[in-house]
Amino acid sequence: MLIAQISDCHIQADASPLDALANPSDTLAAVVAELNALPVAPDVVLATGDLTNDGTAAQYAELSRVLAPLNIPLLPLPGNHDANDIFCQIFSAQLPASLANGHCSYVVEDYPVRLVGLDASVEGLHHGDFDDERAAWLEDTLAAQPDRPTLVFTHFPPFASGLVFMDISGLRQIERFRAVIAAHPQVRLVATGHLHRTVCTTIGTAAVTGCPSTFLQLGLDLRPGRGSFTNEPPGYLLHRWASNCFVTHTATVCASDSFDLSDFATQVIEGATESNDYLPGR
Repeated sequence: MLIAQISDCHIQADASPLDALANPSDTLAAVVAELNALPVAPDVVLATGDLTNDGTAAQYAELSRVLAPLNIPLLPLPGNHDANDIFCQIFSAQLPASLANGHCSYVVEDYPVRLVGLDASVEGLHHGDFDDERAAWLEDTLAAQPDRPTLVFTHFPPFASGLVFMDISGLRQIERFRAVIAAHPQVRLVATGHLHRTVCTTIGTAAVTGCPSTFLQLGLDLRPGRGSFTNEPPGYLLHRWASNCFVTHTATVCASDSFDLSDFATQVIEGATESNDYLPGR
């Protein structure tokens, strides 16, 4: 199974000072085009929040326009820059019929890996919260299928990244979330957004990844009180499920030269097959 992840698109409907670095509609359109053109098509695309910048109807209309060419099933979640009511209306065709009460959390059972989307956003606030209701929902959801490999996707990272101003506006009650994940070893990957960078860690036996933005990346400056956007290329993640584990690839969307190694790759594969050598991922 191949799962793509996009995040933090921050679509706007009007001009912005950040247009001097990049336009969020243009960068998301480039990511959509690349996803559609991948030689191995993803089974699904997870969109982990902050899909608009202010949660307005005009921004969601623009987001819908840019996402319309995507020919891969999309599973979206809101972030702290989204507005849940409009979000659920706009994505009514993509979201399952059964959502959690009071938050846009849901489960998709249609793939080899169980996909659990947790909405920890709090309307009108920059931080998220793993409160009693969400903790009970996630615990019950994971306990219902303890033997199925599971990916949990959510907007807010359940760890301190060292980007202090982002951590402050991150997830409240992190240790509570980590305890639930650690108690359910069928969770093999937790996929998050919010940080506008690729960041990796672990919780128990689960890998945890932060996704780059399809718009602008945050500068990698770990000094408290410092923050910046950089015009590093827009990016996305590919999570490959094979041999009972996830392997995550970071992709950037930018013009680049390449040298075709297909003939050499074929020789290596054919040589390994003839000699009965181990072929990874088989």
